[in-house]
Amino acid sequence: MIDIQNQTLQPRHIGAPRVLARVFEGLAAELARLPRTLVDTLLTWQRRAEERDRLATLDPRLLSDMGISEAAAAREAAIPFWRLK
Repeated sequence: MIDIQNQTLQPRHIGAPRVLARVFEGLAAELARLPRTLVDTLLTWQRRAEERDRLATLDPRLLSDMGISEAAAAREAAIPFWRLK
């Protein structure tokens, strides 16, 4: 506290508590979404792995019927499940 001619000045932290509250609210919201995001990611990876495994086992005749070359199917099947393309 500073006393200048009988006037008391106190340090002010204008809005600091509100800013911190907003930061923590945002952090809490992100942390609340984390489990759902993690589950969604794992399910997506599982689906990709299964689809690419099935693609690798398709008969060349079936691939031809779908308009997919054997080389394209092999390239797609070789992509790791965590990569989109």
